[in-house]
Amino acid sequence: MIVTADLHQPIRLERLVYAKGFLYDTAIYQCAYLKDENTHGKVSVFASGRTISVGAKSYRSAREDLAYCLKRLVCLGLIHRTRLETKIRNIVATADLRRPVKLETIAFKIGHVMYEPEQFPSAVYYDPELEGASILIFASGKLVLAGLRNTSALRTARSVVARLSSQI
Repeated sequence: MIVTADLHQPIRLERLVYAKGFLYDTAIYQCAYLKDENTHGKVSVFASGRTISVGAKSYRSAREDLAYCLKRLVCLGLIHRTRLETKIRNIVATADLRRPVKLETIAFKIGHVMYEPEQFPSAVYYDPELEGASILIFASGKLVLAGLRNTSALRTARSVVARLSSQI
């Protein structure tokens, strides 16, 4: 799950170089990372005050990570306490058909499928119900759903996968 929050204040990232749990190295990326025993995923912290939670398994866990980051930044004296407003940007989920599938057959049999094996080793299925999200279908029968924007889209995706599974 990818969830963002804006702290609405700039942050001097260089002050995080020696802060426990933070990693800040401009050779890697132009932000700091927070990852320690209290986080579910990883939080990216940008100098603009924007934060991104990546890798948490639920919206609640992502919010907890962002709130924990906010608390740490306040305790370090880098920002003033602010109200945390979060937004889901992307949900990635996986599924397993528990059987191998022939991607060439899927590409010809089912509409809204893109399959270019020389470019990528999966078929990409776009269902209009998923509102821009896609399902990557691998020959092993494993599926990756990407681009979901909210938790209700997960329920829709579940029914789309069930329908897709019956067609394959």
